[in-house]
Amino acid sequence: MDASLIAFLLDFAVKFSELPAVAPSDLPPIRAVSRSEMRALACDDAQAACDQIVALFDAEHYVIVYLQTLDLESAEDNSFLLHELVHVLQFRSRGASMYENCNALLQTEAQAYRAQNAYLRREGRLMQVGAMLGATTCAARNPIAAGRTTF
Repeated sequence: MDASLIAFLLDFAVKFSELPAVAPSDLPPIRAVSRSEMRALACDDAQAACDQIVALFDAEHYVIVYLQTLDLESAEDNSFLLHELVHVLQFRSRGASMYENCNALLQTEAQAYRAQNAYLRREGRLMQVGAMLGATTCAARNPIAAGRTTF
């Protein structure tokens, strides 16, 4: 992983999320994984529903993983790392309370998507991410309410 890219994305994650900064040395390891590894990490028994996940922050194991097929030279693709870096900042600031219930999880994701979209605009990209979050509720049958983070 290119340390200069991570430092660049971390600066924008802090700027656009307005969360306290952390030293790059305090970031989790960041590693590329295959689609099958991502499914195994993110989805348990609902693996077919995970094909849209391209990166995730695993707070329990303190690691960020991303699909090895991402082109990290592309702002669209590296914006997903920025999104996960926001989750790291949230976790370092708030701990596990960011996952304590459905509403907290929705707020956590909304903040990360706002930062990701601000970064994409700054990079001159028209791509918008997270739009479906606005229609998400905490109904019992919702994957978010069940503790799944398959955005």
